Amino acid sequence: MSKIIYDVIQRFEVENGVPRLVSTNIQVIEGGEDLMSLATNLLDKLGFYDKFEEKRTSQYIGYKLKNPRKGAKRYQLILAQRKEGLSISIPQEILEPYLLKLNFSINFLTKMPELKNVVTMFQEISKFYWIIPSQKNVFFDLSKEYRETFKGQIVGDFELNFDGIVYREAENAYSDSKTQNINNMQLIDIIQKKYISKHPLSNYLDNSDCCLKIGKGDIGKDKLFNYAYQVAINSREVLEEFLTYFAKILMEQQ
Repeated sequence: MSKIIYDVIQRFEVENGVPRLVSTNIQVIEGGEDLMSLATNLLDKLGFYDKFEEKRTSQYIGYKLKNPRKGAKRYQLILAQRKEGLSISIPQEILEPYLLKLNFSINFLTKMPELKNVVTMFQEISKFYWIIPSQKNVFFDLSKEYRETFKGQIVGDFELNFDGIVYREAENAYSDSKTQNINNMQLIDIIQKKYISKHPLSNYLDNSDCCLKIGKGDIGKDKLFNYAYQVAINSREVLEEFLTYFAKILMEQQ
């Protein structure tokens, strides 16, 4: 059995005698290559450093264009080591054109302060996925019931209408005085957890290795760099494919 030795550096901040973990840096020093090292070595092989300058901090490694066009002076790529894997952040406007967006259209009942009666509201809730190109056939197999919807595409916006069960259950909820005070955001959260997550296609994709998911823990808005989407990757193969794919796109910026 092979042995890997890690060097772990943790930084703590102490306030009023209470320590708080600020950052953790993990590096392989014997027996293998950690994901951060794999990422930076891959960027080097791709010639990324010819166009980007690197800034290292205790929390992340950020990359800015050496000769940025207007509006591109902020970080275009951010790498950070996290317990769930290597976190990669890329500006939303760069990432979104390469995502599959599923739009779930839902009608539900709600109460509005200015109206006496319960009214019907329309809500569209979207989920985003990056379909891994090498796994697109797996995606097509999972989504074969929606072949006419996707028509061989793995990027773009697609509409998926929900059946009436959400509407009926919301109507029943509002007939109970104990639940009439529920607000719209709570209702939307309930709809997401109770229905959309159980939609056959949504459920398949959330549990498949053929894609990376936005809004399910894999990808979300970066809290430190709120203009970017963030993805956590713990697979060497997926990291190589994702980073190679988007590093080339980033290097093509003028």
